Amino acid sequence: MTSYFPHIATGMLSAIFLAIPSFGVSAEPTKTQVAKAPQQLAIFSQTLNFNLPLDWKLAYSQQQGTMYSAEFVPASQALHTWSSMLCVQGFKGVAEDVSPQAFLETMAAVYFESCQGETVLEDLPSEPLNDHETASAIIGCTKMANSHLKSAEAISAKEVVTQGEIGHYIAVRGKQDLYLIHKSIRGEAFTKQNLPIQADNHQEFLSTITPLSLY
Repeated sequence: MTSYFPHIATGMLSAIFLAIPSFGVSAEPTKTQVAKAPQQLAIFSQTLNFNLPLDWKLAYSQQQGTMYSAEFVPASQALHTWSSMLCVQGFKGVAEDVSPQAFLETMAAVYFESCQGETVLEDLPSEPLNDHETASAIIGCTKMANSHLKSAEAISAKEVVTQGEIGHYIAVRGKQDLYLIHKSIRGEAFTKQNLPIQADNHQEFLSTITPLSLY
């Protein structure tokens, strides 16, 4: 059976079917008009269109076999120390092998294996994207280890910084390929009673990268 290895927000690599894996809590602009520019990514058989804030940059991109991944972060941040991230991934030739909903559920299950706090999984209403089937969910962890953020004292004590991490995920079944778009934030640990992304504000959270289209 084929395995697919997405690069998730925490930097984890896993496989869907065999395993799969992100996004915490940062003060993002709310109810504020953010300047953004249209972007296009030709990924395997189709082109994904989205927007990106003007003060963001491409921090990572790679195509390895049947998997493509691109990660964007604010220009002032680094790939492994981000507080906000947009990740776009493509999985070639698997549109008939797994549904968008099953993909998200498998990914969340593996992601939760690294969660040291409470897990967050909230399915959201999904609408077709240019007639392509989609599934959407809020996925996160109230306390997730970030091995990239270590002080000298923490390294000597073998301690790892923990943060809250949460994001909005959209899986899209393309004509031949499967696509995953997720925007996430990371910061101080939060609680399930005070989630920074919820059903009533997820559209506002996505407003800096929408509208999306796939042709």
